[in-house]
Amino acid sequence: MSNTDDALRALAKAQGIYLDFYDLHGARHDASPDTLRALLKALGTDADNPALVSDALAAQAEDGGPTEVIAFAGDPITIPAPGPCDWSVLNETGQVVAEGRAKGVIDLPRLGAGYYDLQMSGKHAGQCFVMVRPHRAPDLASKSRNDRCWGTTGALYGLRSETNGGLGGYADLGAVSATFGRVGAHFLGVNPLHALGWAMEEIISPYSPSHRGMFNIDHIAIEGGLGPTPDSGLIDYAAFRQRHRAALEAQFKTRDKPAFAAWCETCSEETRQFAEFEAISETHGHDFRTWPAALQTPGAAARKAAGKRAEFHLWLQYLADTQIDAAQRDACAAGMALGLYLDLAVGPRPDGAEVWINADTIAKGVTIGAPPDHLSPEGQSWALAAHAPGPLARARYAPLRSMLRRLMAKCGVLRIDHALGLLRSYWLPDDGSPGGYITQPLESLLAVITIEAHRAGCLVVGEDLGLVPDGFRNAMNDAGLYSYAVWQFEGTHLGDILPANTLPPYSLACFGTHDTPTLNGFWHGTDIEWWQKVGWLNSGDRAARHSHRAKQRASLRDVCAIPSTAPIGEIADTIHRGLAQSPAALVSVQMDDVFGELEAQNLPGTINEHPNWRRRLSVPIEAMEQSTALRHISDVMTHARGGPAQYDDTDHPKEVPA
Repeated sequence: MSNTDDALRALAKAQGIYLDFYDLHGARHDASPDTLRALLKALGTDADNPALVSDALAAQAEDGGPTEVIAFAGDPITIPAPGPCDWSVLNETGQVVAEGRAKGVIDLPRLGAGYYDLQMSGKHAGQCFVMVRPHRAPDLASKSRNDRCWGTTGALYGLRSETNGGLGGYADLGAVSATFGRVGAHFLGVNPLHALGWAMEEIISPYSPSHRGMFNIDHIAIEGGLGPTPDSGLIDYAAFRQRHRAALEAQFKTRDKPAFAAWCETCSEETRQFAEFEAISETHGHDFRTWPAALQTPGAAARKAAGKRAEFHLWLQYLADTQIDAAQRDACAAGMALGLYLDLAVGPRPDGAEVWINADTIAKGVTIGAPPDHLSPEGQSWALAAHAPGPLARARYAPLRSMLRRLMAKCGVLRIDHALGLLRSYWLPDDGSPGGYITQPLESLLAVITIEAHRAGCLVVGEDLGLVPDGFRNAMNDAGLYSYAVWQFEGTHLGDILPANTLPPYSLACFGTHDTPTLNGFWHGTDIEWWQKVGWLNSGDRAARHSHRAKQRASLRDVCAIPSTAPIGEIADTIHRGLAQSPAALVSVQMDDVFGELEAQNLPGTINEHPNWRRRLSVPIEAMEQSTALRHISDVMTHARGGPAQYDDTDHPKEVPA
C-alpha cells in the first residue's frame, strides 16, 4: 500500500469512515480508495489529491475544545473551560438559567432534560451545545398498568371500508384502532405516514418520503366519503388520487376558516416551507434540483413563487394533522394504553422537501442502502438521502429534533426503521464506487431521541435487524429503546428457529414484518417462489431454500408442539400463542396474519417486479368486529398478556371494565 493510500485511509478513519466491514457470511470487504474519496466528499472533505488529503489531516488534528456536551438530567455537569471566562447557560427560549465565573472547569447546576446553550465571554469566548437527556426513554410501565402488552400492525393504505374510495385513510385508522382496542389490543401500528409529495405521482412506497416530518395527504378522509373500496385486491393509486384530489380541491373551498387559522397560528416555519415546496412543485416538478436556481432553496423567492397555492397545501397538512390526532383519541378511548404505533423511515428522497429545507445538513453525492443480508441477497439501494454527521451536529440536530417532536406528538410508540443507522450508515456513492459504512454519533442521537421521547411520553422501538455490531443493542436498551425481534429470524447457525422463550425481554417481538412473508406465506414458501420469479434464485437455489424452510417449519412444530396434521389456522394460533407467552415486553401480530392473508406487502430489493405497497386486506373494517379471526387473536393474546376481552350473547366483543 502506498503512502498516499495510507494518508487517505488515516483521513477516512479520522472522519468516521469504516476502512472495512464484514458481511452476513463473515467475508471481509475493504473500502477502496475510490469509495473513501467519495465518502469523504459526502462528509464535506475534498480528498482528490495527496495535497488536499495532507491539508485535511492537518486541520483534523486541530482541537478547539468541546462544542457539544451530553449529560444526564439531575446529575452534576462539569465542562472543561478554555481558560478563565464568564459563562452563562441559556435554555431553548433564550432565558438565562445559570451563570458564573470559571477558571479551569465550568460547574453547571443540575439541569432538567432539554437543550441548552453554554456561552463563554471574555478572552476565551466560545459556545457549547449542552444536551441534557433523561437516563432512559419512557417504558411500558410508565404508560400502562401492564409490564407486557400486545397489539397489531397493518398497512393503512390496504384497509377496505364503505367510504374510503380505494385507499385506507385516517378515519379508517381510528375505526380499526377502536375495534382492536375493544378486544384488548394496546396499540395499532401502521406503515410510515410521511408526506410523499403532491407532484411525485408515481411514488407509492411509504418508505420513500418527500419529508418525514410532514404527513401523507393520500390518507385524508373526505367529508361524506368517496364510496366503498373497489373489489380489486390491488390498489390503483393513479385512479384513486385523481378522485381524491378533486374532492380535496372542492372541500378546500368550503373549509372551516377559523379552525384552520387557529391551527396556522401554531404551525412551524418548516411546515410553511413544506407547503411552499408543494405549491412550487406543481409548476416546476417534483425534483427541486431541476428548478430555477432562485427556487432551489427556501426563502423570499420561493415564497413568492408558491403564492396563494401554498395555503391549499398548508390546509392539507392541517387536515392530516387533526385527523391523525382524532385517530389517536379514538384508539385511547377504546382502551388502548399506547394507541398509535408509528414508523420513522430511514431517510427522505434526495429530490424532496426535507432535503430542500435542510440542504446544509445533507450529505452530497451519496444515498443510503444496505449490503446483502437475509432480507435481500443482492443488497439494497434505498435511493434515500442522508444527513451528514458534522453538519447535523453544527445545526444542533434541529432537523431530527423537529421531526421526532412532530411524530411523537401523534403516537404512543415510535419505531425507528433501521435503527443501526444511529451507529453507522451504509452509503452508496452516486459515482458508482462500492458502498461503505459511515460512523454516526450514537450518543448524540440517543440524547435527542430520549429527550424528545421524554417530552412526548412516547415509547421508542429501534428496528435492529441485520448485521448488528457487538454492544449496539445494549447501548440502545440502556437508553430505554426497545429492540425489535422478528421470530422467524431468531435461529441457530444450523437453521433451527429458537423457542419463543428465548426472545429478548426488552423488545417488541413479532413473527414477521411488512418486509417478510406473512405467516401463511412463510409456511408455504411464497417468498422463495418470488425470489426465483425475480431472478435471484436458479432452480437449485430454490430447492435449497425450500429445504431450509422445511427445516424451519420442523423446528417450529417442535418448539410450539404443532401437530403434523394441523391446518394453517391452527398453526397460526399456536405461533401467536408462543409469541404471547414469550418474555418480550411488547408483542405485535400482523393484521395480515390475523385474517389469514398469503402474500406479503413488500419484497425488499424490488420496485416493479412485485406488487409492493398495493395489496388490500381481504376483510373490510366494518366486518372486523364480527370476525371469528379477531376473536381468535383476542383470546390467544389477551389470555397470556392480561386484559382479556369479553363477549356478549351475539359474540360481539365488549370492553372489559377497568
